[in-house]
Amino acid sequence: MNRWINRFLLVAGAMIPCVAAASSLPAITGKWQCTPQNEVPQEQSWVTYDFKSDGTMTSQEWVRYQEEQQTQLEFNLFIDYRYIANDADYMLKPVKLSREIITDPNNSNPFDYAARRDLTGYRIFFKPILQGDNEALFDMWYHITPNKHFQMQCKRQGVV
Repeated sequence: MNRWINRFLLVAGAMIPCVAAASSLPAITGKWQCTPQNEVPQEQSWVTYDFKSDGTMTSQEWVRYQEEQQTQLEFNLFIDYRYIANDADYMLKPVKLSREIITDPNNSNPFDYAARRDLTGYRIFFKPILQGDNEALFDMWYHITPNKHFQMQCKRQGVV
């Protein structure tokens, strides 16, 4: 169960904003559908980030953990963030969190009070690496582990 909570914090951490000028993120403003670049066999997940020009971002994450072809935990996580520019990187700060447990047969309850408190204390840094107008790699890391990066492969949504 601890790895679920660690993964939850890792993925959730991938989405944190603070106030920024409307012009600070013009290239990534909008909705992005992302998947982890390094997938784990027992885990399926995706995240949607919706960056707004007012320095806020909303995210929705879906995660399913399986062992022996049985779902051990499945949930949706919704986080509102504020973001600020930090040189060439951005810092994300969660301001509101809600969750929906879909399946939890072992009653692991990864979203107890302590986990929610820990999550809202996280700061995530990320550097968007644009790969054209509608694709990007989000290179991300937590403030407490700055040398341990994770990447999300993203595509802009709503483009005709």
